[in-house]
Amino acid sequence: MKRRALLGALALVTFGCRQAPAVAGGAQRIVSLAPGITETLFAIGAGKSVVARSDYCDYPPEVTRLPRVGTSLTPSYETITRLTPTLIVGEAGANARQRELAALGPTLLLPWLTLDEIVASTRELGRRTGTTGAADALAARLKSRLDVPAPAHGPRVLLVIGNQPGKIDELWFIRDNSLHGAALHAAGARNAVPEAVTALPRMSVERLLAVDPDAIFVLTEPGRAVEDFIAPFRALAPLRAVAQGHVAVIQVHDAFVHGPRILELIDQLAVEVRKLGVAP
Repeated sequence: MKRRALLGALALVTFGCRQAPAVAGGAQRIVSLAPGITETLFAIGAGKSVVARSDYCDYPPEVTRLPRVGTSLTPSYETITRLTPTLIVGEAGANARQRELAALGPTLLLPWLTLDEIVASTRELGRRTGTTGAADALAARLKSRLDVPAPAHGPRVLLVIGNQPGKIDELWFIRDNSLHGAALHAAGARNAVPEAVTALPRMSVERLLAVDPDAIFVLTEPGRAVEDFIAPFRALAPLRAVAQGHVAVIQVHDAFVHGPRILELIDQLAVEVRKLGVAP
């Protein structure tokens, strides 16, 4: 039933004057408006067809040579038009410019948050680009590695987005119902906020004290001072994670991209989980 619902969702967010065929008679010209989708296109062997990227796409390195065309929220219509795309792809969202993009060429806006959505959307990208074998293989790897339940006795970990060093007046956390939430389960931990979150995943200090996680992992980019992210938590001594010294910073390139490199993040999360005394 879930699979049928996902396929239905894929169909509902496909827009355009016409559908791009799975294998076109000529070379495809793909405009990608999301980093995770760009990374996936290259991972399944469709990278040679990508002619433009979003403002935030920088992996793999060769995409930095491609023109930037905004995002699905703020696309550069004139630039996209000049590129004469045969397919425009991006993430589905309430504010995505669906109809405007569809006027420029065949447009595919894909659900791209939860594991099941990304697995189904990866397969759809393979179908649209004539790379079904590689796409199905990648989707299977993601499903096999990430589709695991939260461990019944794993530590309760709050996975925080570290974008404001030195401040914790408002925390952005990783939703349990997201790809990164699945990575946390695969690493051997439970999410300290186990319920599905549909609103913005923000948390006040008061809420943090009420949640009182066993550990706090701050996810950020490399090259930033670790102490700047840990020090603010020390003022919250009542927290179990602070009292036990279980506040850690995990630095990884493109930490927040919903692409195939999520599999590398699992290993880094698992290292910190093992330090808590629970093997994944």
